Amino acid sequence: MIPNWKNLFHADPTDWLLEKSNPFVRYFTLRWLLDKSESDPEVVAVSQAIAQSEPVRKILRRQRPEGYWGSDS
Repeated sequence: MIPNWKNLFHADPTDWLLEKSNPFVRYFTLRWLLDKSESDPEVVAVSQAIAQSEPVRKILRRQRPEGYWGSDS
């Protein structure tokens, strides 16, 4: 956990960082700032949300059946 990180701000940004609209930011906030473990139910849930998010789904749609991205050449 980063010591005294809240002192860097005029207000506590935690609620904003934990908004469900951005699971990537939520995940890193839970893990790095709030020091929750990978097995914590909140972390597990947000990891699943990331896996189902549109950016990840878009990347995986472009993956070749052989497991790589890019052209054959």
